[in-house]
Amino acid sequence: MRHLLKQIIWFALLCGILTAQSPMDSQVDSSNVKSPGKALLFSVIPGGGQLYNRHPIKAALFAGAFTYFAYEYTVAQEEYQADISSETLHRSRNDKVWMMSLVWTLNILDAYVDAQLWDFNKYEIEDKQPTEAENPNKPEIIGNLDGTE
Repeated sequence: MRHLLKQIIWFALLCGILTAQSPMDSQVDSSNVKSPGKALLFSVIPGGGQLYNRHPIKAALFAGAFTYFAYEYTVAQEEYQADISSETLHRSRNDKVWMMSLVWTLNILDAYVDAQLWDFNKYEIEDKQPTEAENPNKPEIIGNLDGTE
């Protein structure tokens, strides 16, 4: 049962990261500007930075994953305290700490990058290639290159 729950949480976390949410409006509103510093500050609590960036689904996934591994850590810690000489229980407990750290770090990075790129889709990039007449750096070729006419 725990293995299935772990797989479901990882799948949900992966889906949440891969499906980035973006604001629907195309106008830049000064009250909607995101500060990467505030996103970092709020992301100290897992999911807080995502809530600041208005991505509630990602916030729930990060908070849920962190909470899950915190719970798993407490269970592993109790099992390790019952048999302190067990190497596998010690490793299992430490693995839970590493997973909590990984989720927390990804939470911070995601919040910071989302705040940095909050207006990424607001700008259009012109895909106009210069023609030969517009490119002054290209030399003009007169005649054949091999000397034949």
